[in-house]
Amino acid sequence: MHDWWIYPLLFGGGLVAGFVNVLAGAGSALTLPLLIFAGLSPGVANASNRIGILAENALASRRFLRKDLVEPRVGAKLALWTLPGAILGAWSSIHLGGALFQKILVVVLAFSAVTLYLPPDLARRLHSLPQNHPRGIYPAMLLLGFYGGFIQAGIGFLFIFVLRAFLDLPLPKINAHKTFIIATYTLPSLLVFLWLGQVDWLLGGCVGAGAILGAHFSSGLTLGRHGEMWIKIVVTVVILAMGVRLWFF
Repeated sequence: MHDWWIYPLLFGGGLVAGFVNVLAGAGSALTLPLLIFAGLSPGVANASNRIGILAENALASRRFLRKDLVEPRVGAKLALWTLPGAILGAWSSIHLGGALFQKILVVVLAFSAVTLYLPPDLARRLHSLPQNHPRGIYPAMLLLGFYGGFIQAGIGFLFIFVLRAFLDLPLPKINAHKTFIIATYTLPSLLVFLWLGQVDWLLGGCVGAGAILGAHFSSGLTLGRHGEMWIKIVVTVVILAMGVRLWFF
């Protein structure tokens, strides 16, 4: 049995994470440490964190689809390419030790935060992926699916970076497609973790309840007239907060 204050703490963490995840990403940089602090092993925390991720992204995706921010055929095609990688990534993460898992988490969060600020033109040059060769996006989706199933933290930054490099869409629509894709592959990832007995429904559910509320607020901001401005503001704040945490704690 956990102390009573653990539950509102996790709910509050989920609220913040749901808000920033829908606008940009990196909410798991908050919820994963909180779940570990609550007493879960890194592996179980990683699995239980998927409850909130699925809930917040599914809720926001539904709203984005209603507002025509997601092109269903494009989103579905990209999401399907992430599924094999996500299932394999979820299975692989369970077979790593906790210390190695945490080191990988820190490295990828730092990298994903930096790559977010590369402009789309530079991203294309770095990867040699001009717009007239769009098929390169599919292996990229497969790799992102693996990482999403494996750890998930920071995946929003990576999706925005890759989708901006391949799709000629404004940032709010890029963000909406990112949310739809994450919602799609998180379900089979969560089922893998459930099958292997890695999910704590009580603590993960507290995070998930907060995430639903946070996603409701942030999806409204994304849909607003100044959606792109809000996305950039939240991305900047999250990256600065993450940098302080990684450097000093």
